[in-house]
Amino acid sequence: MAKQCRVVLVDDHASIRSAVRNFLSSFGDIQIIGEAADGQEALELVRACQPDVILMDINMPKMNGIEATSLIKKSWNETVIIGLCMHQDAFTIDSLMRAGASAVLSKESLDQLYSTIQRACGTPSPPLA
Repeated sequence: MAKQCRVVLVDDHASIRSAVRNFLSSFGDIQIIGEAADGQEALELVRACQPDVILMDINMPKMNGIEATSLIKKSWNETVIIGLCMHQDAFTIDSLMRAGASAVLSKESLDQLYSTIQRACGTPSPPLA
């Protein structure tokens, strides 16, 4: 059996977290170990669970995804952060990547999400396009 990749979902919309969780639950090598509604909750979850991958929304209350990504990468550099955003403008993508994200995907294209998580967890798959 493939290595389990431990994932935390961070999005202020419960419906988005539910959709992503439902999509990823069909893959046996991904385990959703926690969910957070803002960047502060994400920091607490990372401290408690130490996931392999964080799926991080950008625009959230209390602490946005860019700030949370930067803080997480300072203390847990080995944790892979994949940004999920509704509108992929160049400034937002650049800001999240400079904060330490490994990739930024549209919330509307979940088809790329599984392969991106696989690469993040070191599962052999085709190179990034």
